Amino acid sequence: MKIKNVVDYMLEELDKNGVLHQKDLVNIIKEKFGEQFVFTNSHGTLSIDRKVIREFNKVKSKDILWNKETYCWR
Repeated sequence: MKIKNVVDYMLEELDKNGVLHQKDLVNIIKEKFGEQFVFTNSHGTLSIDRKVIREFNKVKSKDILWNKETYCWR
């Protein structure tokens, strides 16, 4: 699997559902694509790898925004 596969999945899910909640997405990414695309942050919480996030931010449309309060993309 490659980062592009994860990003493509994220874009498809966002298009289908209109929202991507990080807390749900991180577990799906781990199960579907592998542990190399997630990490445990300094708070002990599982997070999406920064390389995935950077690539996602490069290819997503400008209409897709990150909501800091709800930890999701819309």
